Amino acid sequence: MSETLLSLNGLSLERLRNFCLIADVGSLTKAAHGDASRMAMFSRQIKELETFFGVELRRRKGKGIVLTEAGLRLAALGREQFSGLEDFRNSCRNLPVEVSFASGNSLLEWLLLPKSAELRKALPDVRIHLFNKRTGEIVDGLVQQSLDFGLIRADALRPGLSSAKVRSQTYSLFVPRKMASGLTSANLRQKIAELPLATSVGGQFRQQLEVDAKTAKWVLKIELSCSSFTQASRAVASGAYSGILPDVASVQFDSKEVTRFELPFLKRYARPLVLAWNPRTATVRDIMATASECFLGLLQ
Repeated sequence: MSETLLSLNGLSLERLRNFCLIADVGSLTKAAHGDASRMAMFSRQIKELETFFGVELRRRKGKGIVLTEAGLRLAALGREQFSGLEDFRNSCRNLPVEVSFASGNSLLEWLLLPKSAELRKALPDVRIHLFNKRTGEIVDGLVQQSLDFGLIRADALRPGLSSAKVRSQTYSLFVPRKMASGLTSANLRQKIAELPLATSVGGQFRQQLEVDAKTAKWVLKIELSCSSFTQASRAVASGAYSGILPDVASVQFDSKEVTRFELPFLKRYARPLVLAWNPRTATVRDIMATASECFLGLLQ
């Protein structure tokens, strides 16, 4: 089979590398940094790959291009092989290998980064790249093999990905000490309407929060909508707001300064979190088994 491939013109490591680069950044212009001559070269190389494989790898969308299903598959195959070759080269030269890990910013800050010392000790010869990404972007990256690991909701998994449960994501009300005076679980339903609240503005959580609170007849006074839970948590730490946050936010609060209350209508928001990866990546990268064991040990 390899002799048949190599007997034809149009396939080379350079063409495949540049095609993966274009797939990673999403456009010819970005890949070429606006250089017209490089854009022309990249376009020609894609045509040569299309001729070689006998399939369309891209199609126009507006003023740009998007990869076809065949293009996405080729990019994934290319990344897979380049990752394996890069690891082999690094091991031959006694250089550290690289591992990428993506999650939402709040989970990175509250679950993984506080254990940086343990992470470095467990993976001493590994360079780790952490990325703050949305769930859909993480899943796409795992499927296309541009990411090694992702911490995501279990219900976001796609067929073909491997996973292991980490923990459940739950939510609570966090109240600064000066606002918590006289506040109890018994009178919380009546008193919560007086609390200025901060929470995240995006994602599935916020989309349903106010609707479900109204249905359960809990009046919420949301005065500060933040682009992330970590921003909302800083507002709580300032003492100016109470906040509806993931329970993992507890790691950054002094329990004497901030009190956590359970809200009954938030129980339906509990979601299992999983560490996910592409098993195809694991077949060509020896570090994947060690890294997955390390991440699971730190996150569970």
